[in-house]
Amino acid sequence: MQAVTIFGSNSGKKQELIIQAIRQLSQTGEIVLSSSFYETEPWGFKCHENFLNQITVFETLLSPEEFLKTCLDIEKKLGRVRTSNGPRYSPRPIDIDLLFCDSQIINTPTLTLPHPRLSERNFVLIPLAEIMPDFVHPVLGKTIANLLTESPDRLQVKKSDIFPV
Repeated sequence: MQAVTIFGSNSGKKQELIIQAIRQLSQTGEIVLSSSFYETEPWGFKCHENFLNQITVFETLLSPEEFLKTCLDIEKKLGRVRTSNGPRYSPRPIDIDLLFCDSQIINTPTLTLPHPRLSERNFVLIPLAEIMPDFVHPVLGKTIANLLTESPDRLQVKKSDIFPV
């Protein structure tokens, strides 16, 4: 299965945290694609520190649920604290979101695939369009390139001069 993930960080040593997370997650399978790094404004909240984001695609034998659990475990190891009663969006040392697992459609209490808000977020669509512009969103039936063209998001996303792993 190909698991498409986005890594983000807006506190601490952002690039180092993303690289550590990718290395740890690569123990579950092979990295098959990586986007450039992108500097992005925070989405959904105000913060003085921008995010650094990167899309990485893994070939893995894990199920989507097992892969997600591994992502959450890595976040916790790298300092991410999730609170049930805190704000939905806030600064974080690491964030790993599972965007797609092949073209599977999953709706469970713990996992929704494709990621339900990816079509509204340029910080996801721009790096996705860099590495997989012709991938068709299995629910919306549109390519990533088309979703980017139609995106309502106006936050700034710029390619970083940091080289991807």
